[in-house]
Amino acid sequence: MTACSPATPAERLARILDGLYCVVAAEGLARGLAGPFIILVCARLRFFAARFAAHLASRPRPRRVAPSTPRPRARKTLPRRYAWLLNLLPGAAAARAQLRALLAEPDMRAAIESRPATGRALRPLCHTLGIPLPPALHRPRRPRPRPPAAEPAPPKNENGGANPAPPSPGVFARPASPRGGAEQNISRPPPPRPPPRSRWLPSRSPRRG
Repeated sequence: MTACSPATPAERLARILDGLYCVVAAEGLARGLAGPFIILVCARLRFFAARFAAHLASRPRPRRVAPSTPRPRARKTLPRRYAWLLNLLPGAAAARAQLRALLAEPDMRAAIESRPATGRALRPLCHTLGIPLPPALHRPRRPRPRPPAAEPAPPKNENGGANPAPPSPGVFARPASPRGGAEQNISRPPPPRPPPRSRWLPSRSPRRG
């Protein structure tokens, strides 16, 4: 007899979700849920299982922190509140307990840490069933942009005031007064006035006959 090889984390997750499909179909019909809604829930669960298996089979890559960019909002097709499937179908509690035990196993934690992309399938699945995220599934914090460094204050002179800024090339700078660097008001003498014009014209000499 050949010993059976232990199941991989992807196979164990697929078995848990197979049992959840049956609960969704049986209990959903008993509670009067619409058929298209039940099919949509099962398709979503199959998508989580296939995505986890695909990321687990890929090469391990280091975790990268992507920049915060606004994403377009997807059309709302399923509920998005926390533990919505567990509140809708209480029979999903068995699958919730099995998945929580699977996430606590060492080989599963090692698989998540070596391939952080698997969290894209496990995080929404935990949100659907109301499972608190383990530390391996926590997203890394994105670095905040640092504010620009403040410009240094201008040096102060002996009187406590700020020194004037150096003049730009090609511009004449007036000399500063010793009081706080204020400019001196230099008074200039007014220009000389022109002599007044005479109101009387010179008399004409009489004509000689």
